[in-house]
Amino acid sequence: MDDAPRTLLELGAGVGVAAMTALTYCPALSTALLAEFDPEIVSIGQQNLLDNHYIERARYAVIDIMSSGPERVAHGMVQDHFDSVIANPPYFDEKTVSLPNDNYGKRAHAHGIDCLERWVKAAVSCARAGGEVIFIHRAAELQKLMKYYDRRLGNITILPIVSRPGQQANRVLVRGYKGSKAPCKLLSPLSLHGSEGREFTPQLQAILMGKDKLHW
Repeated sequence: MDDAPRTLLELGAGVGVAAMTALTYCPALSTALLAEFDPEIVSIGQQNLLDNHYIERARYAVIDIMSSGPERVAHGMVQDHFDSVIANPPYFDEKTVSLPNDNYGKRAHAHGIDCLERWVKAAVSCARAGGEVIFIHRAAELQKLMKYYDRRLGNITILPIVSRPGQQANRVLVRGYKGSKAPCKLLSPLSLHGSEGREFTPQLQAILMGKDKLHW
């Protein structure tokens, strides 16, 4: 974003890693709402917020993203409010993959037929005018994700993520801005590893060690 975000909403927050990273590197970020449906995971996440001294700047909403609009609003997912909305939706079609045995694993990894579109709708509805919406998803689902983004967002940036240079992307980061009409940008892939070995690239090492940020 051109201006540092002050309000953040994370959909599918899990134990809070992404939101806490944002809180660490964005000092201007005063409020973060972490939406997560599983009470046990939320309990762990709340302890993480407490242990890392973010309890004054962040809180959880125990809510299923597939819930109705009024239910989401009642849990703090206010419409047209957040500067930045980030999302980690279920990646797989529930009919095409073998699912974990636990209920959380099933719901966190697989989705029904209209899940992704509903997640995008929820994210965009909560973003303020000019706010950013960022999803991480499977590269194989990019066409579908772009269809839902293109109806609602502009100035879309796509960052493919590859394991090694020259390989196909298996994940993508996609960012769009509410109300923008600017054209789409496709960036060079971000490689996690070099051509050989298991070590992360120097760029990734610096990001993981907190010495740099992802510039995209």
